[in-house]
Amino acid sequence: MPSLALTFDDLFVDNWLAARPVFDAFNARVTFCVSHIHTASETQIAELIFLQADGHEIAYHSRTHPKLKPYLDEHGLDHWLEHEIDAGVAEHRALGFPATSFASPFHQSTAETRAACAHRFAITRTDGPRSVNTNNIEDRIYTRPGPDNTVDNLGFADIQHHAFPGWPWQIQLLDRIAEHGGTGVFTGHDIRGRKSGPGFYSTHRQLRRLLQAAADRGIRFQTLSEFALGRNSTTTDSTETAPNPAAAQSATR
Repeated sequence: MPSLALTFDDLFVDNWLAARPVFDAFNARVTFCVSHIHTASETQIAELIFLQADGHEIAYHSRTHPKLKPYLDEHGLDHWLEHEIDAGVAEHRALGFPATSFASPFHQSTAETRAACAHRFAITRTDGPRSVNTNNIEDRIYTRPGPDNTVDNLGFADIQHHAFPGWPWQIQLLDRIAEHGGTGVFTGHDIRGRKSGPGFYSTHRQLRRLLQAAADRGIRFQTLSEFALGRNSTTTDSTETAPNPAAAQSATR
């Protein structure tokens, strides 16, 4: 069955939570790839707990989001694994976030980092949507993760991104997913209530348009770990089962 794995990076937690009604309207569960969790406030942690309880995935996006090549040149692979992967994963798991999936910062990876991450994560998101071969879109529509449990991004979930190629291309990607029957991964960052200048984000209206276009084509929504582990996306009645963010905040103290 065709599916779309929407991913949103970094730590825009307040805005992600505010977009919850948009996701709920389409029964869509997505993956929030979080970095810098050691700097998150109690409120932000509580909001992430709330999103996870709502059926979304809280994935791992490194500890401090460094550019990979300069980091490896200066510190080496073992240091990167110790400080940017293992230390941050431990922080995530201590807070109750499984860190099953990893999104490479800046879409950067090497053969060595991919191989090392394959032993740590069920799936690693690697190359960005700007590197798609437009003559072979199907290479990024997956029935299972690729070598070293990796998947490359197919499209943008940042509609306001300066590199967004436009809605006709976006619709073509969705059409190909529907025809192929596999899973495409789209990458984004912030979600804002309205347009507010340049940046890496979509508005609620733009996100709703993307979700509607996918739903119209019979495309379901999956988290990265659901795709990697072969699970169907499941949702619950959030009004009955999701915790109150204020209560979750108290639990983190």
